[in-house]
Amino acid sequence: MSAPAREAYVDYHPGPADATAHFAEEAMRRAAGSPEAADGDRVSTSVSHIESPSVQIAWRLRMQEIGITLPLTTFFEAVQQPDPRTPKGQVDLVAWQYEGTQARPALGSPDPRAAQAVAAIAAQRYHLPTWADLAQSTAASFGSPWAQHLVATMLDPPPAPDHVHPLDWVPRVQVAAALVIAFGQEGYRTLYSLAIGPVDWVVDAAIVAIGELALRSPAVRPNAEPLLEWLCSQIPREGFTSYGYPLACTLLRLLAPHDPRRAEVMAWRDRILRGEEPGTTASGAIGVIDGLNMETYAEFCVRLEQIQMGGGGSVSQLAAEYGVPMIGGIHAYSTGWNEAINRDPRLGLAFAQTKARINLQMRGIDPDSDEARLSHNLMQGKGLDQEEEMRKAQAAHQQLAAGGGGDPDPVVFPGQAVAKLSDYVGLMKRMQTGDFNGALAAYGLNMGSYSQVMQAWGTKLGVDPTLNAKLGQMMAR
Repeated sequence: MSAPAREAYVDYHPGPADATAHFAEEAMRRAAGSPEAADGDRVSTSVSHIESPSVQIAWRLRMQEIGITLPLTTFFEAVQQPDPRTPKGQVDLVAWQYEGTQARPALGSPDPRAAQAVAAIAAQRYHLPTWADLAQSTAASFGSPWAQHLVATMLDPPPAPDHVHPLDWVPRVQVAAALVIAFGQEGYRTLYSLAIGPVDWVVDAAIVAIGELALRSPAVRPNAEPLLEWLCSQIPREGFTSYGYPLACTLLRLLAPHDPRRAEVMAWRDRILRGEEPGTTASGAIGVIDGLNMETYAEFCVRLEQIQMGGGGSVSQLAAEYGVPMIGGIHAYSTGWNEAINRDPRLGLAFAQTKARINLQMRGIDPDSDEARLSHNLMQGKGLDQEEEMRKAQAAHQQLAAGGGGDPDPVVFPGQAVAKLSDYVGLMKRMQTGDFNGALAAYGLNMGSYSQVMQAWGTKLGVDPTLNAKLGQMMAR
């Protein structure tokens, strides 16, 4: 997929753009750099108009990661009109309640089952249609009474995993929760209440979910389009309204190519991106640097490293595909992302972990699987329980001896050059004859792809004693 084809809120989440989010990002970095000095202190900032209170959720999660107590207080100089603190109509529930200009969650803690189900979706690489498929399956486990727990998860999410920064994690959890709500009982009604409720990233998530639901459910569409168009008229000219950019992107998904409204919405979106639309802008979205979000840049870096390891391909073609500039005619990288990663250790951790997950996915391994955990533990220098591994191996051999274990020649990596166990054995046996180059050529491999094949098979064999036992039998023939 080329960079221009990547669609905001579909192929990637741009991240928050509130001034308070940018302030929080910098303050988080300072606190992490001097946690002992920051612990017990206070941080405050002042902005012109009310912004998204979900910034406070991300702040709390990051302070918990650092292990310190450091309250963040935001002072707002004015309240824009329409008032972002109050619902724009009759609603069944609200996410936030205000005392003056200070917001607090309107719901208590969610049921852990709802929170973990949502987090399992939010931890995956962002791709809205894929998340929606997962959410639809998840929603089948939750009835109507669970809607409040799903909304509560938006306000009190589980801790962020290593591969996602808290400022990205909170909006991702909110989108994932909104998608689960969408496919539940009274899903559209709940999303409607959130969409016209107090302005926040929760509204952004509801809009994105409504758009996806409308594309999948023709009965919803006649209600969804007028709602989204009306929300355009509710954006104040002052301050910052977070839902402007996701609203423009969602409307463009719904409007037909020849719809006369499409050109107007596209022009509005472009003004937002250029920072020329009063009341909203996406030019400062935290999750996008040099036109790329972190997951896309991590994917680029993984593919670049594969080329550098002899995996084939052209650096210049790869750079053109992702929109990454060539430096000095031979190197390709994003100066903005590299500087951000080096400046913020937490972002650096998220980037490294995202690269590792993409690497596993490219090798056909689920990054949340036992194989991935083994790979991670070995990279961290954590040893295996030898007695437990021996017990598993003995049990696997007994299973095969009794005629069990399933297919003796399973397909482990479908569609890849070394897909079946017999392919792997054939590669190994030919190498044992000393014909290394012939073995690689027989399977269409080079040194770079050979290394990836060996890592992938080694990881699979490391966690599957039955596969290992089958390998032993096949190698002995």
